[in-house]
Parts: sequence; C-alpha cells; structure tokens
Amino acid sequence: MNMTDTLFAGTKGWALSGDEADEKLIQREMIRLELSITDGIKKYREDKEIIVCMHYPPTTKNGEMNFINIMKKYNVKKCLYGHLHSGAIKDAVEGEVEGIELKLVSSDGVGFKLQKIN
Repeated sequence: MNMTDTLFAGTKGWALSGDEADEKLIQREMIRLELSITDGIKKYREDKEIIVCMHYPPTTKNGEMNFINIMKKYNVKKCLYGHLHSGAIKDAVEGEVEGIELKLVSSDGVGFKLQKIN
C-alpha cells in the first residue's frame, strides 16, 4: 500500500447499546464520519483508498450497521477500531463485513505489538 494514495478518515463513534438516549450521539458521530470522508475526498481526490479509524467498533455482533453503511457508500475497504479491552475483546467483530475489512487495534487486543496496515 502506498500511503500517498491513502486517505485516513474517522470519528469517535459511540457504543452501540440500543439505548434510546445514545441515539443522538450515534447520529452525531455518523454525521462526523461522513463529513470526515467527504472532506478528505474534496481536499485530496476521489481516487484514494479510504481507511476509517474509529475509537468504538463500527458494528456489533447483534448487527448494528449504520457506520458500515456510510463506509460502503464511499467504498471504504478497511476500518481500524479500538475500545475493546480485556474480556470485551471476545466481542470484537473482525474480518470482512459487507466488503469492509474490520480490525480491532486496541493495545491489548493486538498483544501490545505493532501492526502493519496493508
């Protein structure tokens, strides 16, 4: 991967708890993700690979797909995320989801080892 041909975009995201009080925060973070992607495309060209970085996971095992749908809209192929530590690592969704490679990169989630992004 040539990093000059790569656009990094992202947002914090939010815990996808299903709690109604969190819905406003999730909506705000979805708007921020889309703004981050579109601003990068506008400034640095459409033909770049887009990698999204988020603090919270973009989806859960129970299938919340809002962040994934935004990434699909802009042909994102990779999303790196954190937040899950210790026992919660077992809840990580990794691998290909809807054509997007998801990777948990919290420090203990990767064994405190450097990870190559490719």
